[in-house]
Amino acid sequence: MSKAKELAQRKLARVLRGRKEPHGKSITDEGILRGVDVDESGIVQLWIQPTHPHCPCCLDDLIRLRNALNDQNGILACHLEVVGIPHSERWTAAVNE
Repeated sequence: MSKAKELAQRKLARVLRGRKEPHGKSITDEGILRGVDVDESGIVQLWIQPTHPHCPCCLDDLIRLRNALNDQNGILACHLEVVGIPHSERWTAAVNE
């Protein structure tokens, strides 16, 4: 494992640890955080299924999560893929713009 990947994994874990989504569930709950990938260069990709697919605060929270991850030294870039809800591609585009 490269040092960049190891550092990115530690930073990702630090940001996600104890983080709650707007409706009180842990962001690391397996019903919300559906997948994680950190590549060798430190690029993070998360697959997330919001608990309330029509809630604007959930969208805002995902944008803040992505910004928090991008602000971490050691994380080269972050992409959040929204899955499991109607029009997930629109959510994904909004979060990652």
